[in-house]
Amino acid sequence: MIWKELNDNLIFHNLKVSDNIEVLQLMGDAMIQEGYGEEGFTEAVLKREKDYPTGLDVDGIGVAIPHTDAEHVKKEGISIAVLDHPVEFDAMGEDDCRIPIKIVIMFTVAGKDKHIDRLLQILDMIKDEEILQGLLDAKNKEEIRTVIQKREKSDIN
Repeated sequence: MIWKELNDNLIFHNLKVSDNIEVLQLMGDAMIQEGYGEEGFTEAVLKREKDYPTGLDVDGIGVAIPHTDAEHVKKEGISIAVLDHPVEFDAMGEDDCRIPIKIVIMFTVAGKDKHIDRLLQILDMIKDEEILQGLLDAKNKEEIRTVIQKREKSDIN
């Protein structure tokens, strides 16, 4: 369950950044500081994002899902940033296409090839327009957590 893994120090509301590199550095460094990433985690995320972009346009809302290989991870976790204004990311699976991103979901997985399962879990969550709009409308970290918690509890029932 994603919401159980949400550490308040890894939730960023109305984050002001100038570009995608700044948001990835900020989130990656927070993952290291909170004990989720090894030294070099941030650099590995930046490199992977350059080689395998994660920007998605989900019904007009830009979402990026940056991550890196398990060798740079200490434990599993997730970080969510809702940006105060969109920054451009390269589109996943498309050359020469940039997407204005407003929500960034960075995650860590411990174990080779486990990132696919986590990525699918996140993709399933973000295809829900109500979730994305709830994240954009959230007024603080607690509301961000509540939006995700509500969705995951409804999945169980």
